[in-house]
Amino acid sequence: MAYQPRYDFTNELVNLLSKIEYFRGLVTSKTLPLHISEKLKERAKIKSTHYSTFIEGNPLTLHEVEEVVNRRPDQSDSYHMQEVRNYWRALSFLNKAKLKKLPVTEEFIKKLHRIIEVRGPGRRGKMSEYRGATPPGVLFCVRDNTTGAVEYIPPYWEDIPGLMKGLVGWIKREETLPVPIKAAIAAYQLVTIHPFDDGNGRVARALALYILMLHGYDLNGYFTVEENYAKDLQTYYNSLQMGLPVSYYEGRNTPNLTPWITFFLTTMAEAFEDIAQSAIRLHEASEGKLLELSKKEIELLQLALRFEGRLLSLELMAEWFLVSKRTIQEWVKDWVEIGLLEPATGTKRVTSYKIGERYKDLRLSDIS
Repeated sequence: MAYQPRYDFTNELVNLLSKIEYFRGLVTSKTLPLHISEKLKERAKIKSTHYSTFIEGNPLTLHEVEEVVNRRPDQSDSYHMQEVRNYWRALSFLNKAKLKKLPVTEEFIKKLHRIIEVRGPGRRGKMSEYRGATPPGVLFCVRDNTTGAVEYIPPYWEDIPGLMKGLVGWIKREETLPVPIKAAIAAYQLVTIHPFDDGNGRVARALALYILMLHGYDLNGYFTVEENYAKDLQTYYNSLQMGLPVSYYEGRNTPNLTPWITFFLTTMAEAFEDIAQSAIRLHEASEGKLLELSKKEIELLQLALRFEGRLLSLELMAEWFLVSKRTIQEWVKDWVEIGLLEPATGTKRVTSYKIGERYKDLRLSDIS
């Protein structure tokens, strides 16, 4: 069955698209040193992994997710650890698919789901299958994690093949719609069809990301929007629900998607603005600033940015670098000379320092 979404091309959507294009242009025009660029890509991938699984109830912190994906799996890994590792692998799959310019097909979506939802050791198929019939008297539905109340009753399993064929066909033939709107609609329709028993939300967000990636809207790999969703999950859920009836067949099959698209573009514009500001700071810092700094000096900046007020005592720096106070005094002389540090007081016997003027606009997230 052919799929044709309904929405209104409002002035608000036009303004949001303009913002997205503006910030996209700012980011793509800034060439960053390779090591900084790779760090930003890795950070975005870790954030996407953390926040997309967090939305589904995964309790691991951002730091714990980073630790999990950077070590080899073992039999002691929990369900939650495997869940984040799966999503990390799914993002790697999307990066490779982007290089090959693989089109979005039903097989592509099934393979993406298989990576996201793999469980336990042993051999497994390359693709997932759509959900099938439930036992007699059992209702397949989406429930609130806290109250258990029914939030959504998806379409019958018999209708899934036709609905998925319609969605994929629309993605393939739709070439004139602004890419962010196309990604928003694709994500909404997939999670509405709910083709799999589990993992539909993660697959929908990954699918939207892939559509953006294919058309250069991943901002050189720096883009992640899930963090913005996680800041206000209730608004995210409400935007998906749009006040519609619980049953797919009672209004969710032909809704006006304007509220959801507006939310999607709003969060995307916010994320693009954050990335653009960071890219500008890093670009300015890299021109005669970060590029000339050693690993030790970068670590000093990280230390200073971790402390409110950015004041560093000789004792603290010596402890941080595991050297003597005499050694740190010699290092500080050099750091003051190159403008990395400057005295925090005007006294002759300086005991504390702060970040130099030329580095004061940096943020910890820019260099960590």
